[in-house]
Amino acid sequence: MLAVVATWLLHPFFTARQIGSGDARWYANMLADFVTQWRAGVFPVFVGQTEFAFNGAVYPLRVAPLYQHFGGVLDFLTGHRLGWIALQHLCVVVAGVAGIFSCYFALCSVAQTVAPSDGGKVEPLDRPTVRPSDRPIAPPSDRSVQRWTAVALATLYLSCPGLLGTIYTQDLYMTWMTVPFAPLAVYAIVRTFQRDDFIAQLWLAGSLAALWLAHAPIALWFTLIAFVTQCIRLVVVHRTPVAWKRAAFGAAALIVLGGYPFLSVSMLHSPGAPSVINSELSQPERITQIVREVFPAVLEPLSEHARALSDLQLGYGLWLILGATLAAAFWTPRIELRLLLAACAVLLTLLLPIPGITDWLWQHLPEGIKRVTFYWPMQRFYLVLAALLAFSGQLALETWTQRRPLPRIVLATLLGAACAWSLWESRQFIAAGSDRTKTAFETERAERPENLAITTHAYGLFSALPGYFSNGFMDPRSELRLLDRDTLAPLPPPSARVIQEGTLEGEPDGSLNLVILRPAFHLAPGRHYELSFGWAERIYTGVLQLAGRQFFREYALPASGERLAFGVGVDHATVLPLWSTASDGDDVTLRFIPTTTDITTVNIGPFAHFTLTEIDPSTRPVELISLFPFKATVRSTAAAWLETPRMFMPGYRATVDRLPVEPRCSPQGLTMLPIPAGNHDVGLVLEPPSVLRAAYWITLAAWLTVAASAAANIISKRSPVTRRQPADS
Repeated sequence: MLAVVATWLLHPFFTARQIGSGDARWYANMLADFVTQWRAGVFPVFVGQTEFAFNGAVYPLRVAPLYQHFGGVLDFLTGHRLGWIALQHLCVVVAGVAGIFSCYFALCSVAQTVAPSDGGKVEPLDRPTVRPSDRPIAPPSDRSVQRWTAVALATLYLSCPGLLGTIYTQDLYMTWMTVPFAPLAVYAIVRTFQRDDFIAQLWLAGSLAALWLAHAPIALWFTLIAFVTQCIRLVVVHRTPVAWKRAAFGAAALIVLGGYPFLSVSMLHSPGAPSVINSELSQPERITQIVREVFPAVLEPLSEHARALSDLQLGYGLWLILGATLAAAFWTPRIELRLLLAACAVLLTLLLPIPGITDWLWQHLPEGIKRVTFYWPMQRFYLVLAALLAFSGQLALETWTQRRPLPRIVLATLLGAACAWSLWESRQFIAAGSDRTKTAFETERAERPENLAITTHAYGLFSALPGYFSNGFMDPRSELRLLDRDTLAPLPPPSARVIQEGTLEGEPDGSLNLVILRPAFHLAPGRHYELSFGWAERIYTGVLQLAGRQFFREYALPASGERLAFGVGVDHATVLPLWSTASDGDDVTLRFIPTTTDITTVNIGPFAHFTLTEIDPSTRPVELISLFPFKATVRSTAAAWLETPRMFMPGYRATVDRLPVEPRCSPQGLTMLPIPAGNHDVGLVLEPPSVLRAAYWITLAAWLTVAASAAANIISKRSPVTRRQPADS
């Protein structure tokens, strides 16, 4: 049943074609970089090195490493046969299936921990905690009801619109990696109230650590909920010194299992540079503005093909569970249930614009919490709420309906209706997935080296973007610059052979509302070109598109990125690198798509003067030999600095003619190294500090130990036990 539900909810991802926008493409590139390094024998991976992340990207690798490591494991298990998009989608499917089953089994475990006969109440404080072996077990009839309730609640968990929307319309792959572990975190919280033992603490530490390895914002809120509930448990329920010692053990286990990202991110900061870690949101008031904008649509059915931000919502199914759980709580006064409902109330108060309360709460939250949560709390909270409500429902409803036929019939009817509605509503996300699925040709074209686009996300965790950053294709060969030794100003490139020169004339295409620019350009296979623009006396606002049979790029105008990136106006670069990896080359046509009314396809006139030159890499001042590992040949007539495309961070080691030199941070935040006059071979490699390596291996060893212990425990439970027969009397 659960497998069928998961298949329905995730079947659009059973494809090797890209689903989503530029964010999905960026996640695929980061996965491709990581897996490429693993395939080449690099382990551990601490920085991007390949053409997919030539800037030395560390995000999400150093803050949320689970996504890329999970993809790397799946790549190994599938024999390295899958393409990057197929591997990315396999991560989605496996995580989703694991999520619905982890929720189901955890719900069953919670329901069977305390038998219905005890009412689910907390042990009195003047009695020792009942041992698990002493707890009564629910009869088979009750366990059957509990399992079907768990099936329904697990279905509502995975089909929650606020959860499905993160992957279907928001492209939040790090968030999706938390889907298997969110139910385990709630289960662990509940289990600590039911069984105060070391196993419960390991469950809590392990699930929270996995969340931190997957996605910090969701992990933060789960950790806050766990911290508050555990403090209340230790003060109200289990007040013995032994309980505090167990809690301290759990905290230590959490640090060992999940502490690596904290140390990793802290070591990215360069001395003397602003720290992105300690920065604050520039517009914190936007959080409450967005919360107000999506209300009351978050209480309405999903929009057509889930187009709106308000489609990240709880869904009527879980609202029904919340109402039923609140009502049932009067019959089941369990403190853990009340705490879970209290956590739900806090999160819903932050999500729904309650006059005088929601604004006040967001204003008084610590800046660090707001910064990590970011501007769209619905992307974080509904997944948390879905897990909390699933377990709240299991705790309250099963005990409420014990041995009562009528409540059981009502419960089955309500759960059936809730699941039916939630699965019916999920068709909007499935339709959105179909709408956002690229063709096989578009997917393959986007993966070609001449089309790989780099985005701002690839510079995440760095203090600032380099001035050369363009939010589109960037050629790593063109990002190698010689800087004056004294002024650090870029040295002018040498002249190149002119292939074609003239004026780009606009030819309106009214049917597509764009301008086709003539002439087109032929790119011979294996050759490199530069197309320079002499702009007319006007500022263009729109999109410049370059398209051929296999070639495709887009650049926003008047600025495609930062101050020195390609664009129109003072300081902007006016040169684009071109080449084709097609066996027969390509013919590239330029198009301009206006985005303002002052420029139309009719009045565009002469667009720009152009010059197409052919570049011989072997004669350039800097010739890139390889990105992975980084090697280059420098030919300089005077001492200079070589500015590489790698963002600077502590740990880089550079060599010139195999002799070590000290790399520095350039004015643009890139790694640069001193170059004497003459011809030289240059190398650059990241050698992470020993502390970082030790933290990685400790975390890995701890997880392997936990996995081995869990496997041994499962095997021992399934092994037949030979009992000694009593002697005949």
